[in-house]
Amino acid sequence: MISSWQHPGLLARALDTLFSGHCRFCSAPVNGDGLCAGCHEDLPWMTASCRRCGLPLASGAPVCAACLSHPPPFDHTVALWRYEEGIETLIRRFKLHGDLAAGRLLARLAARELGARQTPCPGPLVAMPMHHRRRRHRGFNQSALIASWLGPVVKKPLVIRHRDTPPQRRLDAEGRCHNLKGAFRLRRRPPAAVTLVDDVMTTGASLTELAHCLRAGGCRRIDVVVLARTI
Repeated sequence: MISSWQHPGLLARALDTLFSGHCRFCSAPVNGDGLCAGCHEDLPWMTASCRRCGLPLASGAPVCAACLSHPPPFDHTVALWRYEEGIETLIRRFKLHGDLAAGRLLARLAARELGARQTPCPGPLVAMPMHHRRRRHRGFNQSALIASWLGPVVKKPLVIRHRDTPPQRRLDAEGRCHNLKGAFRLRRRPPAAVTLVDDVMTTGASLTELAHCLRAGGCRRIDVVVLARTI
């Protein structure tokens, strides 16, 4: 296992130069981090969650009831924030409005927190694939950018999204699962272990289908890192 969140040097120094000036939320003076101490503390940090699916837990149990009865095809999930005010604003600015500075800020905060938690990173990072038509329309794949800012990624595309499915946010849980059946296709044999990266996890349908695709190709260990998890 490697811990990509600890990678030094050029990325950290480059990101230091991006956020000098004022806090992203309250405009208070900051020195190189993009958020003042107060706004950083006020972010909806995920403090207790299911180890398998990342769902917020109030009980302190390591695994939620749903994962005990029907485990997902991934082994471990880390969700850094609840998808609430503050983080939701940054993700939407990045994802829907092309605000790359917001995306880099999210990646920097994520890398720092993952390093502080000493979160292991099995294998290379694999971003949630985006269909080429959707990527061409948006101009970028937000999950791929997050992964590239966080650490070592697969050098060549491992999985493609060969069906352009309707946006998941318009569907209920059952519709999300049905919508993604057969959406992903392996381009080559995957490594024994990977860490999937995505921006937001809602029902987990996309990550589940992607993990099934990788498992079918021989992948034995699949971890997940998402910026935010819905409640």
